[in-house]
Amino acid sequence: MTALPEARTLAWNAVMSASPGPLDLVVEASRIDGAVPHALRGGRLLSNGPGWTHIGGRLAHPFDGHGYVRAFEFQADGSLRLRARFVRTPAYVSEAAAQRLTHRGLGTNVGDHFWQNLFPRTGPRNVANTTIVRWNGRLLAGWEGGAPYGVDADSLETLGEETFSGALAGQATLAHFKHDVALGRLVSCSVAMGPATTLTFREFDAGGRLVHTRVAKLPSTLFAHDFVLTPNWYVLASNPLTLKWGTLAKSMLGGATLMDAIASDGSAPGAVYLVPRTSDAPVRTVALPGRAFVVHYGNAFERDGAVHLDACLFHDFAFGAEFGFQGPHAPLDPRLPDARAPQRLFRIEVPANATSATWRQLAPHGVDFPRVHPDHEGRPTPVLFGATRADTRFSDPFDSVLRVDLTDFGRQPKVWTPGGGAFVGEPIFVPSPERDEAGHVLVVVSDGAVGRSTLVVLDAAQVEAGPVAQVPLPLLPYAFHGAWDRPN
Repeated sequence: MTALPEARTLAWNAVMSASPGPLDLVVEASRIDGAVPHALRGGRLLSNGPGWTHIGGRLAHPFDGHGYVRAFEFQADGSLRLRARFVRTPAYVSEAAAQRLTHRGLGTNVGDHFWQNLFPRTGPRNVANTTIVRWNGRLLAGWEGGAPYGVDADSLETLGEETFSGALAGQATLAHFKHDVALGRLVSCSVAMGPATTLTFREFDAGGRLVHTRVAKLPSTLFAHDFVLTPNWYVLASNPLTLKWGTLAKSMLGGATLMDAIASDGSAPGAVYLVPRTSDAPVRTVALPGRAFVVHYGNAFERDGAVHLDACLFHDFAFGAEFGFQGPHAPLDPRLPDARAPQRLFRIEVPANATSATWRQLAPHGVDFPRVHPDHEGRPTPVLFGATRADTRFSDPFDSVLRVDLTDFGRQPKVWTPGGGAFVGEPIFVPSPERDEAGHVLVVVSDGAVGRSTLVVLDAAQVEAGPVAQVPLPLLPYAFHGAWDRPN
């Protein structure tokens, strides 16, 4: 049964505003529907997202909600332990003490009147709420406008800003990091925006030492949230922006937000940048067949000199109304994202030395949160999973999990939909050590109407068959990104 729009709005707001606070609970095996596969036991699903958005009577934009790290630990006896902690950034500590907004954010002001926003607390609103990865013995909680925050891998307690011995200090570093398994490196990208854009890629070894830096200067203002790599290239779409200079000035005076002041440049042609990874050779600008704006990438790889790129691609993109945000005094409206055309999954191919690319759409669905085998970043991989909508006209908020065969584009994608008006988050692929396309998919399904979340385990080879295990949980706030982690 399809939920009524009003009921869907209430359910969406319940999920997005859920704030259960620190958690430490165990779900016994007897309460789990089905059985946790033995291959998962001893590992854990990590996730991160905004866990506190209603602050002092104002609704913060979800991008500005405080980071809330969750660890879903599969125990040897088939039970599950859930632990959750806030990332205690300076902004969180300040607002927890004051019980009101004290730091301006990307889409959030402290107050309704400009003079309330002129003198906020010092320092950026780094809420460390977007990604979570393990590196050098700790977890890194990433955010878009600053360095990640270190989190203790066991207790989930905050360790402080992680600058990698100063390499990322003062840098607006993308929340997304990449893992080059072959070289044993973690790769970051920092962005300095202006009339032109400077990207600084840094590679760190297993001990957290900086071993490689590549700076690329690009000729226009661009938006970047994610990127991909191959053995020879860093790759990302041009995502051209225009700045609303009047609104930007108004923002600096407290009368608007930074997100109010940016817009995608719909008149600019689509392109991808290929930044040489192993040399200082010039950046390659490759024209796409049409306009393109990419928030998330699935993967990239090289074959016979060509670069292949899987990306969730908008032909037109408008900032504002993310997650249905309407401002600090209105509920989120999940119908707002339906007003724009959804992002579609495309395979982009850039032939060797070419200045233009070809592309093909891989699924009829709107797709985001694309995930592949975690050890295959930068090389070919057989399957991709993503969040989608059963109704192919739309995308977010998502209600289904999608599986796309990357070895045979003629095969129809496989889709699982929990139904009942529930929302799904990012699906995390836990591959089998025997077969790269097999294993399990983990996804948190949240039903705001009944006030509960469920950690669902799917068979990666046949997601459409439905859950092999379902773990009942309290209602958890929506997470942005996660990772599979098997502690040593």
